Amino acid sequence: MNKPLSIWKYYLNNRKKVSAVFVIIFLGIFLQCALLIVVTTELNFIQAALPYNSVAFACHTDGNIKQSPEYRSRLQQLLGKYPAISKALPFSFMETPMRGPLFTVAVEILSLKPEDIKPVMNCLHLTVIKGRLPTLGTHEIALHWKIAANKGLKIGSHFENEVPKSELFLLDYKELFFGNYKVVGLLDGDSIVGFCDLDTYNQDFHLSAGDTSWLIIPKKGQLAEAKSYLAQCIRKDKELRTSTGNENVLLDVNSRVTMLLNVFSLVITSIITLCISFLFYIYFYQRRSEFGLLEALGHTRQMIIGKAFLEIVVINLLGFCCGVAGALLSGWALNRFVLMKCGMPLVLWDPSYTFRLLSTPLLVTFISFLPVWRMLKKVDPIIIIEGEV
Repeated sequence: MNKPLSIWKYYLNNRKKVSAVFVIIFLGIFLQCALLIVVTTELNFIQAALPYNSVAFACHTDGNIKQSPEYRSRLQQLLGKYPAISKALPFSFMETPMRGPLFTVAVEILSLKPEDIKPVMNCLHLTVIKGRLPTLGTHEIALHWKIAANKGLKIGSHFENEVPKSELFLLDYKELFFGNYKVVGLLDGDSIVGFCDLDTYNQDFHLSAGDTSWLIIPKKGQLAEAKSYLAQCIRKDKELRTSTGNENVLLDVNSRVTMLLNVFSLVITSIITLCISFLFYIYFYQRRSEFGLLEALGHTRQMIIGKAFLEIVVINLLGFCCGVAGALLSGWALNRFVLMKCGMPLVLWDPSYTFRLLSTPLLVTFISFLPVWRMLKKVDPIIIIEGEV
């Protein structure tokens, strides 16, 4: 029969038993935290690669119809004069694939007039961290540092792909960025995009002003009003279109990834709970004599149950802290030595982690304690003293 022991004394004398519980909690929390980090990084990456969803959006005319310069000028003025719209800037864009933690996402290279790049950068919360912005009539490009790192580019490097001769190139290529551009600037901020000169883009693809779309920048907090106004314009002018597909893509991907995260989190939590509950029951069942003797020596049933509860909490908390620390340390090491160089650093902490991570040890503690509590309530000190246990 075990002598009445303090929590720490028992841990020291029964390392193997305690280690089995600790390792399961540690591995479960480690996997759950790692999963949260990877999924959150992916969701943030997708959001950053779709700059039109929260701060701006595109408007263009039917590409099969060539509008007169007067029509386009009048339309641009109409868009720019609405109170909820700050600017309506002519632009075009190309796309280049960028590999994320889970998916490959197409990031956009925006072609704008050089004087319009800075307002768009302010809208997208971007700053130049190295080099400068492209100038008029040049094959120069400024890239978000993550794009540059992902493609192994730096200031002075050439970002190039052969310009296709076929008008159907969009159907034939996965890489939708074409031309030979010199990297002259690196950017940092919320949106993962690049910028090049609009006139150069139009010359490369033999496009006229009638092929240009507009980048609509709403005033702060008035995105919904601006979109509502554009919807009215589209109903009146059937040649107008807006880029709404990105929102649908983001919502669809977000829902799928979130569902995947919830399923895996539920599976991990269920496995941890079952294993830990079973181990804790065995762990305390083998110590009935100790707890019976404690009651015979004058400890109340509530004190004994409180002692058992404290042990469960301490082991769960220790495993939780070590699991989170292990995941964060591993993520930091990956960022430091691998992922920063690839332009895809992990989001090591986000406010959403708190609830998801804490819910697991709380559930495990509650479910584990129930059978132990029921067993300890039935411990009879008289039988213990008579040596029948």
